[in-house]
Amino acid sequence: MTSVETVTAVGQVLVDPAVGLTRRFRALFTLRNLGGAEAVQWISKAFSDESALLKHELAYCLGQMQDTSAIPSLTAVLKDTQQDPMVRHEAGEALGAIGDLVVLDLLKEYSQDPVIEVAETCQLAVRRLEWLQTRGEKQLDDGSTDENPYCSVDPAPPAERKSVSELRIALLDETLPLFERYRAMFALRNLGNKEAVLALGD
Repeated sequence: MTSVETVTAVGQVLVDPAVGLTRRFRALFTLRNLGGAEAVQWISKAFSDESALLKHELAYCLGQMQDTSAIPSLTAVLKDTQQDPMVRHEAGEALGAIGDLVVLDLLKEYSQDPVIEVAETCQLAVRRLEWLQTRGEKQLDDGSTDENPYCSVDPAPPAERKSVSELRIALLDETLPLFERYRAMFALRNLGNKEAVLALGD
């Protein structure tokens, strides 16, 4: 078990603006891997930083950790219109990644945000939570989808197994909901063969 002292030492590197971004990013991903409430607290403290790029990755890591203790700080970032749109967008995505239905109404509210990047991301997060609510995760275990080789928590689950040509058509179909196009995209990514890569590049 990781000691509080270890987490604190890494956290102090993350929140120190005098430290170069390379070291701070390494500290961030170390905290993500260590996990736990203390790591979440240190990551959340860094949202006061000036670097939008760093704050985007803070939100990303909190989402990947799937720790519900991160919900209050991510909620605050999503609501803060002074934050860069890419930071708010990633906070919305992270709330969807955590997968707790307690944020469903919040995400529905911000699905109408005037900033399109924020609105669309929250729409995706709502659809992901609704998919989880209908026990959609069973699809990931019943062999009807290809396994995610990257161990990431994605904004949408992969589409059920189809041919590359069918997935490509869905990906490029602008009449489909964005969630379904994302599902096709992640299914192609998981396939990872040459044909799938070319389809993603279209």
